[in-house]
Parts: sequence; C-alpha cells; structure tokens
Amino acid sequence: MPTAPPVGVVIANHNNGAFVERTMESAARQSVRDLTVVVVDDASTDDSDEAIRRCLARLDDPRFRYLPLETNLGQAGALLRGMAGLDTPFVCFLDSDDVWYEDFVARHLAVHLNADFPVAMTYCDSHIIDANGRLLAGTAWWFDSSDPGAWNRRTVDPARLPTVDPSSGTITYPSRGGATFHPQWSLAGATNTTASMMLRRSFVDLVMAPPTQDLRLYVDYYLSTFAGLMTGAIAIDQPLYGYRMHGRNGHSDATVPGGAYNSSSRPWAPIRDYVLQMVQLVLRTESTALCRTFGEERHAEAEALIAAAIGDLPAPADKPRWRPELLLARAADLLGGGLPRRRLRGRS
Repeated sequence: MPTAPPVGVVIANHNNGAFVERTMESAARQSVRDLTVVVVDDASTDDSDEAIRRCLARLDDPRFRYLPLETNLGQAGALLRGMAGLDTPFVCFLDSDDVWYEDFVARHLAVHLNADFPVAMTYCDSHIIDANGRLLAGTAWWFDSSDPGAWNRRTVDPARLPTVDPSSGTITYPSRGGATFHPQWSLAGATNTTASMMLRRSFVDLVMAPPTQDLRLYVDYYLSTFAGLMTGAIAIDQPLYGYRMHGRNGHSDATVPGGAYNSSSRPWAPIRDYVLQMVQLVLRTESTALCRTFGEERHAEAEALIAAAIGDLPAPADKPRWRPELLLARAADLLGGGLPRRRLRGRS
C-alpha cells in the first residue's frame, strides 16, 4: 500500500515574539511526523529572534530550520523564501500568532487524498482565541459562508455544543468529520485564514506569479481565490486550529461582539478589489501555463468570473505586462492606513 507524502510548513514571523514559540510548538506536536518546518523571521524589530532561537533549542527537533531575514519582505516574500527550502508535494503556511491542533496536518492530508476529486487547496474552520489562548468563539463565522443575509432560523446541532469541565474550565467539542467540495469560486464565498490551509506545492509554484512586493499581505485570499477558480477547494467542517485575535497587531484590531462581526475596524472592499485585480492580471500574463495545466475552458471561466466580480471588460487578446508602479502606488495607499482583517486574512 502507498504511504502518505511529506508536508512542508512555513512559519513566517514578523514582530510576534510574544506568540511565535507557542506557534512553533504546535507544529512540533503534530500527529503526522513527516514534516519539515521552516521558520522565517521577516526582519522583526521585537524580541522574535531571541524567542525563536530559544524555542528551537528547547525543541531540539531536526525537522525545524531557521531563516532570519535582514530586510522585511512582507508576507509573500517571506513565505516564498521559506518555501524555497522545501521539496514536499504539500505545503502549509502557519501564521506566527496562531496555533494548530495536533491533528491539523493529518486531517488535511486525509481530505486532500480523498478518492473523489483532487483539489489544490483544503481549508478548515477555527476557534477564535485571545492573547492567552482563551476561547472567544467556537467557530469563525465566515468559514465556508456564502450569504449571511440568507440565514434562516435553525436548530443548533448538538454536535456543535461543547462540554465545559466546571473544575478545570477545559472546553471539549465533539468530533466533526464532514468535508464539502466546492467546485468553483464565488465572490460571496469565504474560506479562512492562511493558517487554515494546506496546498499542493506545484499549484503554489504555478500561481505565485506577482512580484512579492505587490503581495505583502493577503496571500490567503490570493491563493484561495486562485484555487477556487482553477480546481475548486474542499472545506473541512472542523476547527483544527486557534485563530488568535490579540489586538496588538495592525489587523485584528476589533473584538468579538457576536453576529457576523468584522475583526477589523477598517473596510475590506478596497483590499478585496486590489487582490482580485492582481488575480486577473496573473490570469492574463500566465494564461499559457494556466491553460496548459487546467485547460482553456477552465481558464476562460475563471477570467469571466473575475471580470464579473470587479466589473471589468473581458481580457484583451494581447497580454498586459506587469506595471509595478501602479500596483505599488495602490499598495502604498492601502498600507498607509493599515490593512484590515476580515473573512480571508493575511499577515506579514
């Protein structure tokens, strides 16, 4: 019988010295042991380097490698630098202030290797936790959502209710094993954060075409959009990690008031449109490779969906070139006020 493939993990850290050790430890505790973990420090200015080195010494785990960067590259640049040291067919990107549960990699591998249909990306639900790891919400409301406005009254499934130990305060949820295949991307759909995903390395190599300075944040939205467009994606209906809202970064600066809340006080639409325009540009500039890999029909459908989403005209016959001066100017405008975090978040 065949054996499971190895998995590569990149932990890109920037100024998360208060949390990165717990993040690294959660990767080390994975039930799947065939991992290679690259920790990239993206030119942090806090005590991250000291924390990372301290954790590496404590773990004494040969599966871990450390790559400190002298210049800040942003999320895409740091992830690609870390991925360059991996030769695994599957990769995961673990945000340096989140924590995986022990069966994260095992569950994602099982879903990726299903006997129904192979996809580029799997993603899962999350718990929302605070700076101290205390539970704030049992789900990310945006996970796998399509139209919150269409929600109806419903009975809450008992399988979604936890047991609270009155003496220790420990919260235990029943196991949930469902997975849903989404064959096509939708603007109304949502996946989850970077730390929720496992991707095929060959897919990431194919679509990560933009200059990294133009994708300093929101790699998750970029990759999840492309995965939905070109292969579809599978949602794992189970919280397999803790998504930390600690309020001390520039993104999760809001609270958890309940409802379809926004974890950021800043608007999402400008970021969404910027990333979708980047996806559209790559669909055009890399059309030959994408058509060869996924077929002309799938590529044309992807172009039509993105054009409709951003209200653009069909792609011209000639392939436009990257215009970094325009993208950088747009990115500077967005970064000037601090980028928000919302359904599909990215971190640097």
